[in-house]
Amino acid sequence: MNDFSYLHTNCFEITVELSCDKFPHASELPIEWENNKESLLLYMEQVHRGIKGVIRDKDTKAGIANAIIKVDGLDHDIRSALDGDYWRLLNPGEYKITVWAESYFPRIRHCSVGSEPHATICDFTLTKTSQDRLKHILARGGKIPRDDQVWIRAMRMRKLRISTKILNRRREQQQRLNKVKRK
Repeated sequence: MNDFSYLHTNCFEITVELSCDKFPHASELPIEWENNKESLLLYMEQVHRGIKGVIRDKDTKAGIANAIIKVDGLDHDIRSALDGDYWRLLNPGEYKITVWAESYFPRIRHCSVGSEPHATICDFTLTKTSQDRLKHILARGGKIPRDDQVWIRAMRMRKLRISTKILNRRREQQQRLNKVKRK
Protein backbone atom coordinates (compact mmCIF):
# COMPACT_ATOMS: atom_id res chain seq x y z
CA MET A 1 0.00 0.00 0.00
CA ASN A 2 2.82 2.44 0.82
CA ASP A 3 4.43 2.11 -2.62
CA PHE A 4 1.08 2.38 -4.39
CA SER A 5 0.17 5.58 -2.52
CA TYR A 6 3.51 7.20 -3.32
CA LEU A 7 3.65 6.21 -6.99
CA HIS A 8 0.03 6.95 -7.87
CA THR A 9 -1.01 9.76 -5.51
CA ASN A 10 2.30 11.29 -4.32
CA CYS A 11 1.21 10.51 -0.77
CA PHE A 12 3.82 9.21 1.64
CA GLU A 13 2.77 6.52 4.06
CA ILE A 14 5.13 4.87 6.48
CA THR A 15 5.03 1.87 8.75
CA VAL A 16 7.21 2.05 11.86
CA GLU A 17 8.06 -1.18 13.64
CA LEU A 18 9.91 -0.61 16.90
CA SER A 19 10.39 -4.10 18.22
CA CYS A 20 10.10 -7.75 17.32
CA ASP A 21 6.91 -7.95 19.33
CA LYS A 22 3.97 -7.27 16.98
CA PHE A 23 1.59 -6.44 19.84
CA PRO A 24 3.55 -5.14 22.85
CA HIS A 25 1.78 -4.93 26.18
CA ALA A 26 0.33 -1.50 27.04
CA SER A 27 2.77 -1.16 29.95
CA GLU A 28 5.71 -1.31 27.47
CA LEU A 29 4.46 1.52 25.22
CA PRO A 30 5.72 4.45 27.38
CA ILE A 31 9.21 2.92 27.40
CA GLU A 32 9.16 2.46 23.59
CA TRP A 33 7.96 6.07 23.21
CA GLU A 34 10.80 7.43 25.39
CA ASN A 35 13.38 5.31 23.57
CA ASN A 36 12.27 6.55 20.14
CA LYS A 37 10.68 9.97 20.76
CA GLU A 38 13.63 12.14 19.62
CA SER A 39 14.30 10.16 16.45
CA LEU A 40 10.59 10.16 15.52
CA LEU A 41 10.30 13.92 16.09
CA LEU A 42 13.44 14.55 14.03
CA TYR A 43 12.05 12.33 11.29
CA MET A 44 8.81 14.31 11.31
CA GLU A 45 10.77 17.57 10.91
CA GLN A 46 12.62 16.18 7.90
CA VAL A 47 9.44 15.56 5.88
CA HIS A 48 9.23 19.31 5.28
CA ARG A 49 12.56 19.42 3.42
CA GLY A 50 12.42 19.74 -0.35
CA ILE A 51 10.63 22.15 -2.64
CA LYS A 52 7.12 23.47 -2.78
CA GLY A 53 5.32 26.18 -4.64
CA VAL A 54 2.50 27.19 -6.91
CA ILE A 55 2.26 26.87 -10.67
CA ARG A 56 0.34 29.82 -12.12
CA ASP A 57 -0.90 31.07 -15.46
CA LYS A 58 1.08 34.15 -16.56
CA ASP A 59 -2.00 36.10 -17.68
CA THR A 60 -4.70 35.16 -15.18
CA LYS A 61 -2.43 34.42 -12.18
CA ALA A 62 -4.71 31.43 -11.48
CA GLY A 63 -3.20 28.16 -10.32
CA ILE A 64 -2.77 25.45 -12.95
CA ALA A 65 -4.10 22.05 -11.92
CA ASN A 66 -2.49 18.79 -13.03
CA ALA A 67 0.78 20.37 -14.19
CA ILE A 68 3.67 17.90 -14.28
CA ILE A 69 6.73 18.59 -12.11
CA LYS A 70 9.86 16.68 -13.12
CA VAL A 71 13.09 16.65 -11.13
CA ASP A 72 16.01 15.98 -13.48
CA GLY A 73 17.67 12.68 -12.60
CA LEU A 74 14.73 11.29 -10.59
CA ASP A 75 12.27 8.86 -12.10
CA HIS A 76 9.11 9.98 -10.26
CA ASP A 77 7.16 12.95 -11.61
CA ILE A 78 4.44 14.59 -9.55
CA ARG A 79 1.41 16.69 -10.46
CA SER A 80 0.08 19.93 -9.07
CA ALA A 81 -3.13 20.04 -7.04
CA LEU A 82 -6.37 21.78 -8.10
CA ASP A 83 -5.17 25.26 -7.14
CA GLY A 84 -1.72 24.75 -8.69
CA ASP A 85 0.24 24.04 -5.53
CA TYR A 86 2.75 21.21 -5.28
CA TRP A 87 5.29 19.80 -2.85
CA ARG A 88 8.21 17.45 -3.42
CA LEU A 89 10.45 15.88 -0.78
CA LEU A 90 14.13 16.16 -1.73
CA ASN A 91 17.48 15.78 -0.04
CA PRO A 92 19.75 18.83 0.22
CA GLY A 93 21.31 19.77 -3.11
CA GLU A 94 20.84 21.57 -6.42
CA TYR A 95 18.02 20.40 -8.69
CA LYS A 96 16.90 21.17 -12.23
CA ILE A 97 13.10 21.29 -12.21
CA THR A 98 10.98 21.18 -15.37
CA VAL A 99 7.27 22.03 -15.24
CA TRP A 100 4.75 21.74 -18.03
CA ALA A 101 1.00 21.53 -18.53
CA GLU A 102 -1.31 21.02 -21.47
CA SER A 103 -1.54 24.16 -23.68
CA TYR A 104 1.45 25.78 -21.92
CA PHE A 105 5.10 26.19 -22.79
CA PRO A 106 7.38 24.22 -20.41
CA ARG A 107 9.51 26.12 -17.90
CA ILE A 108 12.85 25.08 -16.34
CA ARG A 109 14.32 26.41 -13.08
CA HIS A 110 17.20 25.46 -10.84
CA CYS A 111 16.16 25.14 -7.20
CA SER A 112 18.44 24.70 -4.22
CA VAL A 113 17.39 22.62 -1.20
CA GLY A 114 19.23 23.40 2.03
CA SER A 115 19.76 21.41 5.22
CA GLU A 116 17.09 23.32 7.14
CA PRO A 117 13.93 21.38 7.96
CA HIS A 118 11.68 23.50 5.76
CA ALA A 119 10.85 23.53 2.06
CA THR A 120 12.41 25.85 -0.49
CA ILE A 121 9.81 27.92 -2.34
CA CYS A 122 10.10 27.29 -6.09
CA ASP A 123 7.12 28.90 -7.87
CA PHE A 124 6.54 28.69 -11.62
CA THR A 125 4.66 30.93 -14.03
CA LEU A 126 3.68 29.27 -17.29
CA THR A 127 2.77 30.99 -20.54
CA LYS A 128 0.04 29.59 -22.75
CA THR A 129 1.04 28.52 -26.23
CA SER A 130 0.36 31.28 -28.75
CA GLN A 131 -2.82 29.86 -30.29
CA ASP A 132 -4.33 28.93 -26.93
CA ARG A 133 -3.46 32.33 -25.52
CA LEU A 134 -5.10 34.18 -28.41
CA LYS A 135 -8.19 31.95 -28.27
CA HIS A 136 -8.49 32.63 -24.53
CA ILE A 137 -8.14 36.40 -24.96
CA LEU A 138 -10.62 36.58 -27.83
CA ALA A 139 -13.08 34.28 -26.02
CA ARG A 140 -13.18 36.76 -23.16
CA GLY A 141 -14.14 39.45 -25.66
CA GLY A 142 -10.96 41.36 -24.94
CA LYS A 143 -8.48 42.95 -27.23
CA ILE A 144 -5.12 41.41 -27.84
CA PRO A 145 -2.58 43.01 -25.46
CA ARG A 146 -0.12 45.47 -27.04
CA ASP A 147 2.94 43.25 -26.50
CA ASP A 148 1.15 40.37 -28.21
CA GLN A 149 0.13 42.61 -31.12
CA VAL A 150 3.79 43.57 -31.59
CA TRP A 151 4.84 39.92 -31.36
CA ILE A 152 2.21 38.83 -33.92
CA ARG A 153 3.27 41.62 -36.29
CA ALA A 154 6.93 40.59 -35.92
CA MET A 155 6.07 36.94 -36.66
CA ARG A 156 4.09 37.95 -39.75
CA MET A 157 6.98 40.09 -40.98
CA ARG A 158 9.42 37.24 -40.36
CA LYS A 159 7.19 34.84 -42.29
CA LEU A 160 6.89 37.40 -45.13
CA ARG A 161 10.69 37.86 -45.28
CA ILE A 162 11.29 34.11 -45.38
CA SER A 163 8.71 33.52 -48.12
CA THR A 164 10.15 36.45 -50.12
CA LYS A 165 13.66 34.96 -49.87
CA ILE A 166 12.36 31.60 -51.08
CA LEU A 167 10.59 33.21 -54.04
CA ASN A 168 13.69 35.23 -54.95
CA ARG A 169 15.87 32.08 -54.86
CA ARG A 170 13.43 30.25 -57.12
CA ARG A 171 13.42 33.17 -59.59
CA GLU A 172 17.23 33.23 -59.62
CA GLN A 173 17.38 29.48 -60.21
CA GLN A 174 14.84 29.76 -63.00
CA GLN A 175 16.82 32.59 -64.61
CA ARG A 176 20.04 30.52 -64.44
CA LEU A 177 18.27 27.54 -66.01
CA ASN A 178 16.92 29.74 -68.80
CA LYS A 179 20.44 31.09 -69.51
CA VAL A 180 21.84 27.56 -69.66
CA LYS A 181 19.07 26.48 -72.07
CA ARG A 182 19.75 29.45 -74.40
CA LYS A 183 23.43 28.52 -74.74
